[in-house]
Amino acid sequence: MKLIVGHKNPDFDCFASCVAAKKLFPDHTVVISGSPQQNVSQYLRIYEDRYPYITESDLGEEKVESLVIVDTASRERLGPKIQQLVDKAEKIVIYDHHPDIKEVTISGEKHIESIGATVTLLVEEIKNKGISIDSMDATLFAIAIYEDTGNLLYTSTTVRDLEALKFLFEKNANLAEVAEFVRYDLNYEQKLILDQLISNIEQHNVKHNVVHVATAETDKFIGGLSAVVTKLWELQGVETLICIIRTGRKIHIIGRTSSEDIDIGGFFTELGGGGHRKAGSCTVNLSDVLEAKRLVLEVIQKYVEKGPLARDVMSSPVRVAYSDMTIEEVNKIMERTGHNGLPVIEGNKLVGIVTKKAVDKAVNHGLLKNPVKSIMSTKLVVVDADTPLSKVRKIMADYDIGRIPVIENGVLVGIITRTDVMRMSFSDAVKAKPKRPITQQSEKIFHNVHDKMISCLPREIYNLLKTFGQFGDEVGLNVYVVGGFVRDLLMDNPSFDIDLVVERDGLKFAEHAAEKLKATLVKHDKFLTASLFFNGRRVDVATARIEYYEAPTELPQVEISTIRKDLYRRDFTINAMAIKLNHKDFGLLLDFFGGQEDIQNKKIRCLHTLSFIEDPTRILRAVRFEVRFDFTIEEETERLMREAIHQGYLEKVSGQRIRQEFEKIVQEIKAVKAIKRLAEFDAIKRTFPGTFYTATMEEKLRALFDFLPWAEKHFGQVDRFYSVMFVLLEYHNEQLLNEIKERYGLSLKFLQQLKLLKKMIIPLSQMIKLRMNFSDIYKVTHDISPEGFCYIASYLEPDDQEYLKQFLERVSTVKLTISGKDLIDKFGLKPSKKLGEILESIYCAKLDGLIDDSNELEYVKSLIESASSNSR
Repeated sequence: MKLIVGHKNPDFDCFASCVAAKKLFPDHTVVISGSPQQNVSQYLRIYEDRYPYITESDLGEEKVESLVIVDTASRERLGPKIQQLVDKAEKIVIYDHHPDIKEVTISGEKHIESIGATVTLLVEEIKNKGISIDSMDATLFAIAIYEDTGNLLYTSTTVRDLEALKFLFEKNANLAEVAEFVRYDLNYEQKLILDQLISNIEQHNVKHNVVHVATAETDKFIGGLSAVVTKLWELQGVETLICIIRTGRKIHIIGRTSSEDIDIGGFFTELGGGGHRKAGSCTVNLSDVLEAKRLVLEVIQKYVEKGPLARDVMSSPVRVAYSDMTIEEVNKIMERTGHNGLPVIEGNKLVGIVTKKAVDKAVNHGLLKNPVKSIMSTKLVVVDADTPLSKVRKIMADYDIGRIPVIENGVLVGIITRTDVMRMSFSDAVKAKPKRPITQQSEKIFHNVHDKMISCLPREIYNLLKTFGQFGDEVGLNVYVVGGFVRDLLMDNPSFDIDLVVERDGLKFAEHAAEKLKATLVKHDKFLTASLFFNGRRVDVATARIEYYEAPTELPQVEISTIRKDLYRRDFTINAMAIKLNHKDFGLLLDFFGGQEDIQNKKIRCLHTLSFIEDPTRILRAVRFEVRFDFTIEEETERLMREAIHQGYLEKVSGQRIRQEFEKIVQEIKAVKAIKRLAEFDAIKRTFPGTFYTATMEEKLRALFDFLPWAEKHFGQVDRFYSVMFVLLEYHNEQLLNEIKERYGLSLKFLQQLKLLKKMIIPLSQMIKLRMNFSDIYKVTHDISPEGFCYIASYLEPDDQEYLKQFLERVSTVKLTISGKDLIDKFGLKPSKKLGEILESIYCAKLDGLIDDSNELEYVKSLIESASSNSR
């Protein structure tokens, strides 16, 4: 074993020295003996995940290779097990201070000097060796120095302690944290004032911030009132404290805060005093304490901003476990996600929390098949979304819990962990969570849209949604209509494609609905989805789920989840809303991610920073929605799109998925604008290598899409995707064409026709521009597909397209009244190639208007006679 130990019942200098020693001896394990002092215990309740340690009871009987002892050189001050290990240790290194007043009873390599705090010695070594520390480390070491030097007032304080603090502040030590945990010693008179303040402390809510105001009075002059206030601040564990103290004829007002949202210095400056943002004081010319308190509560309003709330720092969405899940299932979730705890849901209610530690113990006891509710903790401590962070932090410390669920309107909307709390104070020690740069939290998550549903939806659709809500009530499941249906309803352009999400068991709901509606049911058990077919309508049903990706660009895996997490997996905020259909809450809109706000601001915004890496096809979707709705892709979302494209994620997606999205784009009214926008993102040349978007290509695409609506009406069906492919791929060599054919599953017929048209597109377009006879055009185009004609149209001006339309209409209406059989029966011709040539000649003459049905036979006679005379 290699251990770092300190004295029993460690104070901050002892514990911080252990942590600092760990920096110097990284292969050693920190051991704590006895119970840490109260303020150290409070600190560890919040930060124990950051600074792991074992207790003396965890030690075995192994031989000790190396023992580092800090903040003591006396065997008697060590824990009993550690005292036994001292004799077994091969190497001992000691760091301590105050050699003039401490007895040294342990032999070893000694670093014992007359300085204010042991941690100063270790900080000096850390600095000299260039070992990296972050702001959290620096803050812990600063707390130790301040506490052991009595805020630098003890005579044992040295310049070296000050130099160590200078170094720690250069490493961004947080003075507010120091003030929260440092202890103070008061004299008798100061303690009397402290007792009064404790008895007279009041809590006031100011703009979501809790401000505590305390009062005290004495006829004597009392010095060191600032120390008294700081001591009270420490004892009460409050975020903001203002004390009003009368001593004789003077009234002193002293304040302390750890909040980033209260400017104490500005407050005291207005009252005629001074200070800085975190602390200040003044003396006021008022006759009594109550009058001073009224003044304080009036003026403080100006210097309080809206502080961080639970909703601002919580992790969201929340991964949950259901109470009837097996311990084995929950263990797999924890192992895959790295979560150390999960809220437990039963009947859509939060009923407990299960930790990884409890799961591991159950696994070790072979309880894999037991329900997780058998090991969950039901001692729930929750907060609502508007709880100030200061209160959350206090709850976390008071109850010694590492995670607190956040509830809003009875819905579990987030969870706050120790890491979330630490982010608010330390920017470099914990990887910062973005302050919702993408998903802007709407101020109104829940909103009833029942009236809009009545006014905008056809009665048939409205009644159908009510029916689905009734089915949900009958099987005890929550049912929501989601996605584009909700988005379009809010945009006053309702669509009637219904997608339902059911919490917990969509298949059970679908089976019940199919039975009630006499509908055809198609289930997809693997994906927990189903489709209902009835009365010419299709309704898709999905189980509320969260999709997680084994690797970027791969198709997602699926697991049961809740509606909030199900919405979080979607592409954009405008598509991540749901309307509840159950009778009690029918018409309740759930908008967790600011979709309504983005609709109002005409923004396309993705939900998280990995959105386009997990599913790069969302890049095409973002452009499609931007163009369709005349919205703008939000700045951060655009940056993430460009980054994903630049890193080659589009190329990693299967061609089938890219094609599906591109086929949707070419169906849009503003398809050319969408293709151009994709080109601006470099997405066109990434998806179709060798394609370079130019002004000429844009002109061709515009001409193509001008022609398409007529072509679709004329031919009955035109594949827009293939029509556009003719334009995008017309300059590709054979190797590139074959690669794209394989990637996107292009047909061999398309490739053959593209190669043919590439050769003849210029002369053919010239024939049309020169208004050559229909028969001449027909002879070179009679095997061309509808998509091929659209490609030809891309080379034509509007007037020339009109001539092409006339040609195609003529071709579709001209029919021969005579057949090959007629030629054989009436004219004695024999079946031959000549027979086909005659029929084609008749058809061409009719195309050019040289003959019609009435003189078709005469034209045949003339052809036969002419052929006979030529043969003679």
